[in-house]
Amino acid sequence: VLLEKGICGSGSSGKSAGFLTPNSEEDLDQLSAEYGIEEAKKIVSMPYEGVKLIVNTIKKYKLDCDFKKQDSLYLALHKADEEVLRKEAEFLKKLGFKYKIYNQKELREIHPSHKYRMGLRYLGTCGINSLAYTQELKSVLIKKGVKIYEGTEVSKIVGNEAVAHLGSVKAKNILVCIDKMKTEFDQEISKKYYHVQTFLAVSESLNKKEMKELFPNEKFMCWDSDLLYMYYRIVGENRILLGGASYFTSYYPKLYYSSSPIEFVIKRFKDRFPSLSHVEFNYYWPGLIDVTKDLTPIADYDPKNKSIQYTLGCAGLPWAAFCGDYIARRVLNKSTE
Repeated sequence: VLLEKGICGSGSSGKSAGFLTPNSEEDLDQLSAEYGIEEAKKIVSMPYEGVKLIVNTIKKYKLDCDFKKQDSLYLALHKADEEVLRKEAEFLKKLGFKYKIYNQKELREIHPSHKYRMGLRYLGTCGINSLAYTQELKSVLIKKGVKIYEGTEVSKIVGNEAVAHLGSVKAKNILVCIDKMKTEFDQEISKKYYHVQTFLAVSESLNKKEMKELFPNEKFMCWDSDLLYMYYRIVGENRILLGGASYFTSYYPKLYYSSSPIEFVIKRFKDRFPSLSHVEFNYYWPGLIDVTKDLTPIADYDPKNKSIQYTLGCAGLPWAAFCGDYIARRVLNKSTE
């Protein structure tokens, strides 16, 4: 049984940019400094596994979700950021992951902007329409006999009973995957999770000439080295999906519906690609992303009841897929590491 507050994918999952990359909110050198190289390797392997889980599910069930194989580019904006990319490449090499680094001249041949100084390419990444993915997955689950109740918010768990507004469900095992948990649900566990707010916009369709000005040879999923980084990729109908945030709204506790933050992001994008300054962005939406203090997710048993497990603070679809799969495997096999 699945109890869902909105529709499947109406929270962070469906509002995301659909980047299927192994990257964390922390760079590899930060993870290595915090946990050591061997533990960092284990941590980085988790979102890699999450990417595989999603891709294999799409292929197995032939899910219609605008799945695209697109390598990723991590782009240095300032001279000081070049060292950040070199360090990331160095750790990728130590961890045995595939990558390619581009100097400014080489980068302009594949992604022509005078603003970027260096690029780090991650191989084997993908993009999806994440709302379409969750809705397609819902259809698969229903066919398999899963009972799905959308519009059914769980307000609390009493013993092994999940209580909603019009009824409740008793279960031997309960897996809690709540977006932005309220303190009313659990006073202690909710304190471990925070959120950041980001915005996404979708452009009108680009023609062939405009596409060439952005990606002359092949399409990439891109993000830059700013603290509040900008990210973008090409989605269906050759539209640009563009995301970013502002210092004012990043930690604002409610959804901020004004267009001003995304207008600022669009302006930054057009500054980097003046030849696309005429392109209109037709749609935008805000979204809150769950995070933890150290930006890595927590998957754990309820301290008072071992038949209840939580996974929260998953900043990214691959992390969410890995953690959800992990707590499900622990139900089936208690000795899961």
